Amino acid sequence: MLKSKIVSLLALLGAVGAAHAGVPSNIQFDGYCDGMTGLTKVGTGATGTWTNLDCAGTNAAVGGPQGKGKGETAAGYVMGSYGVGAGFGAEFTWVVNKDATWTVYRANDGAYINHGTWTAVLAGAAPTKGTKPAVAP
Repeated sequence: MLKSKIVSLLALLGAVGAAHAGVPSNIQFDGYCDGMTGLTKVGTGATGTWTNLDCAGTNAAVGGPQGKGKGETAAGYVMGSYGVGAGFGAEFTWVVNKDATWTVYRANDGAYINHGTWTAVLAGAAPTKGTKPAVAP
């Protein structure tokens, strides 16, 4: 009896964990110097910070709803950048998926820029991979 209750409890915990699994709080774009930190689910969306976006330590706010980009198969967050237009000549729309993939578009006209994979990192981890930002493939 006790054994079946323990098995049931473990199954329930696994289901609850899977239901809350998603994009972690801190990610590094594989092969690039930038990533996102402090990703926090807010209602049906998320907010966070695009970190080291120019490989020189500059950060910018991002935020947006849950969803997926055109042609994307995995849901995640569709987040727009805020405040980088002057440096890059455009703002960006990020699609950060739960399957550890990402795609970035130029927000001004929706043009595809780049895509790749991400890796979860610890808060405060130094971005050590890559020598260019993901928006400059």
